[in-house]
Amino acid sequence: MTRSIAVQVAQRIRRVLDTRGLTVEWLADATGTASRTLTRRLHLTRPCGLTVDELNAIAGALDVAPGVLLSRRPGRRYRCV
Repeated sequence: MTRSIAVQVAQRIRRVLDTRGLTVEWLADATGTASRTLTRRLHLTRPCGLTVDELNAIAGALDVAPGVLLSRRPGRRYRCV
């Protein structure tokens, strides 16, 4: 069974936060998004999906390209067939 994209993106964001010693509360302040909203968006089993604007704000706060948070494998590009 494949995990939803929303779960995968939430896990990647949380991994970046954990690696850098940051919290969801820090991310909420950095993006101007309510902490409760981000907690729902980054739930690890049933997240509410992120909007494009939220994804861009999170990527900006974490200083990564949005594609890094969406990519299945960092550094790999998708092929068009």
